[in-house]
Amino acid sequence: MPVSAMTLAAPYQRLGEDGYAFRTLCVLMTILVAILPLAHVTGMRNALVGMAAAAALFHYRSQLWKDNPILLPCLVWLAFAALSIAWSDYPSVSFRAFRTDLLYPFLLFLISFMLVRSRNGRLALTLGAAVGTVISLTTTFAAAVAPVEPGTEAAAPGVMGWLAWKAGEAVDSSTYIAFLAVPLFAVALTSTRASVRWASAAWLAAFAGLGLMSESRTLFVSLCMSLPCLLIVFGLLRGRLHLGPVLVAICVGLVVSALSLELISRLRLPEQQPYDRSAALEMIASDSRPAIWAVYYDLAKRHPWLGVGFGRTVPSRTYDLAQNEQLKRIDRQAFAHAHNVLLSLVLQVGLVGLAIWTWLHVRLLSLAVMCARARGEREKAWAAAAIALVLAMLVKNSTNDLMVFGNAILYWTLLGAILGRIWWGGGAESLTLSRLDPAAAPG
Repeated sequence: MPVSAMTLAAPYQRLGEDGYAFRTLCVLMTILVAILPLAHVTGMRNALVGMAAAAALFHYRSQLWKDNPILLPCLVWLAFAALSIAWSDYPSVSFRAFRTDLLYPFLLFLISFMLVRSRNGRLALTLGAAVGTVISLTTTFAAAVAPVEPGTEAAAPGVMGWLAWKAGEAVDSSTYIAFLAVPLFAVALTSTRASVRWASAAWLAAFAGLGLMSESRTLFVSLCMSLPCLLIVFGLLRGRLHLGPVLVAICVGLVVSALSLELISRLRLPEQQPYDRSAALEMIASDSRPAIWAVYYDLAKRHPWLGVGFGRTVPSRTYDLAQNEQLKRIDRQAFAHAHNVLLSLVLQVGLVGLAIWTWLHVRLLSLAVMCARARGEREKAWAAAAIALVLAMLVKNSTNDLMVFGNAILYWTLLGAILGRIWWGGGAESLTLSRLDPAAAPG
């Protein structure tokens, strides 16, 4: 689609916000985003996706897909992943993974793209993220006070027992933080309202506390890479890249990352470590993931072009890795999946599938950048946020494959919302970046 056509997208319309379908959709999306960091909510999450899709279809009708500029690449990726079910040795597993990890996130991508066209839609997503953060803080604290054994089927008596049981896995809560922090960075850097900036800063401080409790090393690395990325891309799009703030962000990020890695490494180790050497370096040197990747890389060579079928657990089932003695010696959880999102994709859908997945992301980001160049400062900030979000996803999944279930839904919901903010524009709203560039302040 030519850039000239992109710039003609209607900036802001009410689209019948007074209708019951739109109000229902906002409520459903608020609840859905809020429960994403929780455990034992699979049925509720799936039901909310279905009801939100029905409400969106009733409200937007054919606009839901006709007005989405990235529809074709998404459909190509979905079609190829669905086709891989045909050569999967476990078609039912592949179909279930396709439904929960691709189809549902794609529906939420379409919905959030349209939802941010209106102010009430944006408020619904923001409220859901805020409530989700509070819930995540509460359940994580409860799990720290009253730990729950993995695999527990029922909650312990009392409110604390129920909250601890609902606490999501540490890897999921840290992924929730890594993804949601990116739009918060954009808001904190570009908002002209002091109250909004302080609220964003407080939100990020809550994320920092959650991150320490999750003991995720990749989380802080992801955060400290996504912020400089956002600053650099934003500066380049504006044609005014200020190296000072970027260098400060990089230096602070390196220091915070190093301190966080050291602290989390010491928290993870069962015994007190001496302070004359780095616990983080020792853990990195003894990390089992390079050995895991080597085994899965050799397996990927068996079906390099098309893989063995979509689904994170399909390669493990196909090659019967639960009985693999080599992986057992490396790590007792090594058989589950490849512990790297790109390697996992090659195993599932081959190099052809990885190429289509990459093309989808390149197309989405290039569209965001092209559209932002023809628009104002606000859209440029969101285009930078889109690139930073993809980077955060790659960094967070460099040592794991977490793009499943709620994490996949959150990622594609945020991408749809960010792309929608760029595509539809800010309407009558304007952005003054006097905080970042005094020359940009009005006369």
